[in-house]
Amino acid sequence: MVCWQKFDLYMTVKDRQNTALNFKLIVGNGVRRKVSRRQGVLKVNVMRWIAVTVICHAVLAIGFTSEAGAQTKVALIDIGLVFKNHPTFAAELSQLKSQAEQFKGESQQLQQQLLQKAEGLSVYEKESEEYRDQEALLAKESATLEVEQRGKMRNLLSREAQLHFDTYIEISNIISEFCDEQGIQLVLRFNSEEMNMKDPRTIMQKVNGGVVYYSQTANITDSIVKRISQRQAMSGDNANR
Repeated sequence: MVCWQKFDLYMTVKDRQNTALNFKLIVGNGVRRKVSRRQGVLKVNVMRWIAVTVICHAVLAIGFTSEAGAQTKVALIDIGLVFKNHPTFAAELSQLKSQAEQFKGESQQLQQQLLQKAEGLSVYEKESEEYRDQEALLAKESATLEVEQRGKMRNLLSREAQLHFDTYIEISNIISEFCDEQGIQLVLRFNSEEMNMKDPRTIMQKVNGGVVYYSQTANITDSIVKRISQRQAMSGDNANR
């Protein structure tokens, strides 16, 4: 300690400045190295934390997806076939079609009568008062007939729409009831008709269909048709009592 002090006494001002400068450089470099090392370690830790977080989220997402897929029970139904086999729908629709055909025949007959009356105007002079009177009556009759025909047509279309609506609500309620009993969460519509080489329509329906493959156990069409028939029979028995 004494020797250092003596040595320090003989150092010039310039030497002391150089020594202090060197000391600062050495200390500064050491501090920077430590800071750099700390920053490097911090960056590595942050990257590891991000990687672990991403992996955890991915695992959780896969787990949730697998769990949801395992819990979802899907069924298929041919709604068209259910309507076709409905106990009362086909009969009521056939009755409406018969009424529509009858209305069509009556309309054609009335139009033919109007046409004959229009041809009968040829016996009058076009400039005569009688011609104008008969023409006005014919136009009024034609307008009245058109209004009546439109009203009857709207009535038929409204009854047909109501029939489809009521039947679909009935089918939908029974499907919901059946699915609640069987634990089914999703029901998809499909066409169960098989392809027929002689009927291009059936081929295109299969080609453009939304269902490519399904297990027969997933098809609940027959079960729904059977339940609707049973429900209709019970309703009929209660009505007869």
